[in-house]
Amino acid sequence: MNETIGKFLLAHDRYLELDQLRFTCSTPPEREFMHLQILRAYMEVQSLANMIAGIQFADGMDFAEAQ
Repeated sequence: MNETIGKFLLAHDRYLELDQLRFTCSTPPEREFMHLQILRAYMEVQSLANMIAGIQFADGMDFAEAQ
């Protein structure tokens, strides 16, 4: 589980970094590319969050149900 949490933290940091970088885009192709990268990073964060919740639920932590 610690490996999954580490991946989550890295993915979340990447998402936050991309979110800040989006303000530096000056052309439409750059903005489109950055938007797609942000969506990809968001989906990765959500996937890992659901995985962590599933692992916690499997360990008997009923409060960790995925939403």
